[in-house]
Amino acid sequence: MNRRRQLLLPFSLVIITLSGCGLSAKPEAKNNQSVISTTSSSIPPVPIVKSIDAKIQGQPYGKGLSAVRFVSATTGYMDGNGIILKTTDGGQIFSAVAHTSVNLTGLSIAKTAATTVAAWGGHSILVSRNSGSNWSTTTLPQNIIQAEFVTASEGFAITQGNRAASTSLPSALWRTADGGAHWVQLQTPSPPVSVSFGSAGVGWVGVVGGDIFQTVNSGQAWNRVLHLGANLGQARVYAVSSQVCWALITGGSGMSQTSYSVFRTTNGTNWTAVLGVSTAGAGPAPGNPTNVPKGTGSSPGPMAVLGPGEAVIAGVCEACGWGTASLSSTQDGGASWSSYPTISNSEGPPASMSFVSWNEGWVLDNRGDSGNGVLLHTIDGGTSWKEVYPTTRPHPTIGISFVNQDIGFGIGVPGNANAVVRSSDGGLTWTQVGVLPATKVTSYANLGSPIDFLTTQNGYIVGQDGKLFETKDGGRTWTLQQLPKATKPFTSVMFVSGGVYGTVNTFGRQIDVTQDGGQSWHAIQLPSHSYVEAGAEIYLARLIHLPSLPSLTKLVQSQMTGWAGFKGTQLAWMPNTDSSGFQLTRDGGANWTDIQIGPSNSVYAIDFSNYQDGWMITGSGSLLRTTNGGRTWTYASHPNP
Repeated sequence: MNRRRQLLLPFSLVIITLSGCGLSAKPEAKNNQSVISTTSSSIPPVPIVKSIDAKIQGQPYGKGLSAVRFVSATTGYMDGNGIILKTTDGGQIFSAVAHTSVNLTGLSIAKTAATTVAAWGGHSILVSRNSGSNWSTTTLPQNIIQAEFVTASEGFAITQGNRAASTSLPSALWRTADGGAHWVQLQTPSPPVSVSFGSAGVGWVGVVGGDIFQTVNSGQAWNRVLHLGANLGQARVYAVSSQVCWALITGGSGMSQTSYSVFRTTNGTNWTAVLGVSTAGAGPAPGNPTNVPKGTGSSPGPMAVLGPGEAVIAGVCEACGWGTASLSSTQDGGASWSSYPTISNSEGPPASMSFVSWNEGWVLDNRGDSGNGVLLHTIDGGTSWKEVYPTTRPHPTIGISFVNQDIGFGIGVPGNANAVVRSSDGGLTWTQVGVLPATKVTSYANLGSPIDFLTTQNGYIVGQDGKLFETKDGGRTWTLQQLPKATKPFTSVMFVSGGVYGTVNTFGRQIDVTQDGGQSWHAIQLPSHSYVEAGAEIYLARLIHLPSLPSLTKLVQSQMTGWAGFKGTQLAWMPNTDSSGFQLTRDGGANWTDIQIGPSNSVYAIDFSNYQDGWMITGSGSLLRTTNGGRTWTYASHPNP
């Protein structure tokens, strides 16, 4: 699983054991608590009889995207590993306008010439002066970290050497006067990290340490115009004109937090703080501004400047986990800011962001280590988001549950974690049928699925807000169920035996159990050091007399997996410890097959409706389907164009 969804499992795992070889239909009870016996004895691992390297057919065509820039509400560009894409319909359809061997990492549009587009990566800068129809390439002696054109001809770039190399050169500023055909190095007082010009002659550079320098003669001479003190991070500048410029300055970092401030000048030299974020782990905001609005999150994300008084900035909470990016925006030069809800079901922080107005913008949500890009679009300033690339069709990204080979349900679509979707064609297309009335819905790698449908009408979903919801009309409406108070947020739900037995699991030691189809529930506390999801599934298997239980127990202990899935009495599966695949049995546990799906397609959620038909959500948010028991998989919801 990618680094945001991967959880480390404990090395001390206590497994529920059975008395001899017999199974009890119901656990013994004492004070409404089931008695669970445990053991710390070593159980030999179950041999895996066969290992299959599954084949993934096709490629997710959102892979490798790095940056997005829109010129207008309809025209925009994205680039990434070896490709530049363009849309003329607001992002619903992107077409390749350039292929290259370069891993492109950035994009920009010339301030006064919207037909001039620059893309860069490695030592190369690609420039088009006719809206992407033709591209020219030039190289610089170091890695390029930014390129910006003021006009179709006048441009600036920053390069940075390999810091690990003994012969590394410091960061440098470059200028072109002929549209990128030739570049000349300019001298700066300190190594620059960002550059922005408001006109051909007037611009600013931000440097390591937070200082900002201004030039009024195209970089021939520089004056320091902002100095906040020592031991700051970086200053990133965003020029609007020869007088107005914004700056995002980072401060200290610690405890997965980075303090930051936003400054603004209207005369080029005098700067005023308009936003600040101080944190316990990162210290005060740069400049220690007082009486300024507080920004979102505990670390800064991308920033987009729209004009002299308009700006949007993303804030993230790295310590809170994924899906915690949110926006703040101002229309009055930073005197006041509007904050918006988190971009639910995103990976955060955004890889890139582009706004064309205060209301309309796009966020490129890179799905963790996989590098698969999902482009989200908002028309209400960031209140709500919808995916427009790689598909405009909804598809589940948090959890899935299929009742047969055709009909399935899912929770969470890009930009909306509470959306409930339904498929009637095996996962190829999905339709939103409802919205879960929960405050927070998500799931974790190796901890099962938060959704379980028993029939086409009856299903359950749990949320991290400690609530269980039931639907009896196919996901259109949801009713809150009464459960014993949970000590931890809910992580997964599972029913078996036609819905008679079920468990709701927490990220902790408590499970809630029903033995009457959800009419009543009681809480069970597992012993300390036990892993609750593994224990809960074994507990459930104990109730329903699964023949796979002995080998299931051994696998859970030997591989320290987080959860298991059942279908009937013979079919069961569980993910590998590193989420690189899963084990599958079709004969009640007598034999298990280890299926590897590859490091770039880590397992997030799995569901099978029979021995052959199965579905998987990967760490990149893609939905895969198999019709041959896991040997080959195809992209169900993101087919290649």
